Amino acid sequence: MNELQDFSALDSHSDLEKYFTVFEGSSQEDVAYAKVFWNSLSLQPPVESSLVSVDIRQRLKVAKSPQPPNRGPSLSSNPKNDEVLQRAYQRQMEDERKRYMEMAKKRDEIMMLLKKQREERIKKEMISLQHKPRRLDLTERVSLKTPPEVLEQDIKEVQALI
Repeated sequence: MNELQDFSALDSHSDLEKYFTVFEGSSQEDVAYAKVFWNSLSLQPPVESSLVSVDIRQRLKVAKSPQPPNRGPSLSSNPKNDEVLQRAYQRQMEDERKRYMEMAKKRDEIMMLLKKQREERIKKEMISLQHKPRRLDLTERVSLKTPPEVLEQDIKEVQALI
């Protein structure tokens, strides 16, 4: 049984040598440096497996103080300022109204011009319609292309088939 324990101890010792590096014949200082070096070379997990993204801030923003940002005197408390602001607003609204009226006037002018051009085009088409050759229907076209003798012969042949 003693031999069996020695064999298992020897076997476990050889297993340990597979997993650990032994620094035989080195000074204690070299061994300490080597251990620090090998411990620092641990592999980092890939970026995909991390739970927290490095480039995104994970913290919430700091809340602002509850005091109002404008500590100066309020502009709306002065009646003169209110009147000035009211006049400026009315002037701005009047300018905007004028601009819209000008746009409507231009649109109406364009519509009138298009209507006039359309009427002129229709007049010209009516004049030219009198001088255009009229379109012939299908029977008249066929009769103009073939001589009447051939047409009569074709009609007789068709009637003979029926």
